[in-house]
Amino acid sequence: MVEYKQPLIAEELKRRIAEGIYCDRIPCSRLLAEEFGVNIKTVHKAVSQLVDQGLLERKKRSGTRILSSRRDLFPERMIEVIFEGFTTIFTHPFWSGIWEAMMQRLSAAGYRTILNMLESDPATGLLKLENFSLCASTGKIVLGIGEKLLLDRIAASKVPFITACDPIDDPAIPQVAFDFSDGIREAVDWLVARNCSRIAFIGQTRSYVNLQQMRKFDAYLKAVQRYRQIDPELIEDVRPLAGSGAPALERLLRRTRPDALIAAYDHQLPEILETLRSRNFDIPVIGCDGLSLPGIPRDRHVVAVSRRECGEEIASRLIHAINTRRKPRSLVLPARFL
Repeated sequence: MVEYKQPLIAEELKRRIAEGIYCDRIPCSRLLAEEFGVNIKTVHKAVSQLVDQGLLERKKRSGTRILSSRRDLFPERMIEVIFEGFTTIFTHPFWSGIWEAMMQRLSAAGYRTILNMLESDPATGLLKLENFSLCASTGKIVLGIGEKLLLDRIAASKVPFITACDPIDDPAIPQVAFDFSDGIREAVDWLVARNCSRIAFIGQTRSYVNLQQMRKFDAYLKAVQRYRQIDPELIEDVRPLAGSGAPALERLLRRTRPDALIAAYDHQLPEILETLRSRNFDIPVIGCDGLSLPGIPRDRHVVAVSRRECGEEIASRLIHAINTRRKPRSLVLPARFL
């Protein structure tokens, strides 16, 4: 009975390590013996098997540590992609360009991907992490998520990872991020030069997760304040969810009448422009991101980012980190006013 359970326990411990259930150390032998219903000697033998494989290291008075060489658990070249709240990432208006370029670079290097989607509370933006677990992989890519608890768990998994798009407050976290500061400043300058004095903003203005998610709002504030005092009536908070743009505009128009608008998310622009048309309200509208979507004029002015370059850099920097066993290098990509 003991000899039969020993290899099964070793395989179960290996699975938990691979999935990130155990990140730094495994539980003590006494607790494992109680869980598996065996004597402590059986657990010792199972652990010794993983020590001999170079996956664990025993140290007196500090427990049994998981070694970085646990990447040997992953013979397949698998990359885990962690994202939030949209099931069709490869056709999403914003993420599709990043996804396509990222996948081309990963595929060319012989890597495959496994998708891990998280849900969040629509009201707060907080992720639902109760049943979340990491997958076995040689590297991880985090798209558009900045919640510290999740990033800490990913960092503890001891495999190279990189985040994308929204900057992360912690400079120790590898990231490829967009900076909208110059682009939005140039957009405000362009509007002011055309006698627009009441420039409204629709986008995220608060966050319980990552203050850097408000970089577009921060850029708007700094750009407008070079000309005049901020009018809070011209600001409407909205998360980047499809269908939220039109209600946000309706709330803003019930309060005030702007003579120009900066919309933080291009994928909300079609509904925003349709609402303006239905009211016969003609004002300049500048979106951010640079998406080509039905209902958006091709000749519009926009604060655009290079999503393809972002996808290529995400993949290239992660692959380099895996090959060199070093942390990926971060990169900031500036937005441009076109």
